[in-house]
Amino acid sequence: MSADMRTADMQAAPAAGVIDIQIDGVPCQVAPCTLAELVQRLGHASEGVGTALNGRFVPRTQRDRPLQPGDAVLLFKPIVGG
Repeated sequence: MSADMRTADMQAAPAAGVIDIQIDGVPCQVAPCTLAELVQRLGHASEGVGTALNGRFVPRTQRDRPLQPGDAVLLFKPIVGG
């Protein structure tokens, strides 16, 4: 995900009612949302990206947790195979 897309999404968020988080190590302000909603806002298909929140893997089925100020989100390509 490019920094430009993250910046564009953050600029679209209303000034009042934003939270400060990190996405892939980059400080960002986003409108309050769940991890699933953030993945969608950033243009990723749910099954096309792995997620971690505050250093812990989050399965797709558990991405309905609302993000909190200070959360650190990591997005990565899932690795399959053996």
